[in-house]
Amino acid sequence: MTESRIEKPKEEPGYSFRLVNIECMPQSDHFNVIMELREPIDDLLPYCAAVLPNCTYVHGTGVANAMDQGHIVGLYGDKITITDVSGPEEAALWCERYYRKIEEIRRNRESIMPVFHKRPPVTVLDIYRTLPQTNCGRCGVPTCMAFAAKVFRGESSLSDCPEVR
Repeated sequence: MTESRIEKPKEEPGYSFRLVNIECMPQSDHFNVIMELREPIDDLLPYCAAVLPNCTYVHGTGVANAMDQGHIVGLYGDKITITDVSGPEEAALWCERYYRKIEEIRRNRESIMPVFHKRPPVTVLDIYRTLPQTNCGRCGVPTCMAFAAKVFRGESSLSDCPEVR
């Protein structure tokens, strides 16, 4: 990441974060977040992979990636990265959200079945194939393919399709 325009690090209990330019879009008014964790989460990654929706994970690589409402979230042993936030306020909300998720996973890990095998990514086409493909629009989106893309980005849930319920 290009760090030519960086927001001052923000300190919170358990983590700090900073905003950096989006490397491929240096003139953008959006940023990526680097959230430095005070307590490592290497041992929690298999549990995160089991709990977080749209999460891809290969055990032993030290990273889990999730798509959440159009943001790519990377979970590493000592940090979390979040793409495409509009500024410090949005970054603070995302960081707090993921810090709470990590703490909840830490508290409940005994009841979570960890993922220790390769968990392949789910594609938009995989999601589309589970839909009725009627393009009825009752979900609020004109086509099933557009709805599948929203589900893939974490902006909708499969249960938002009246035909899947």
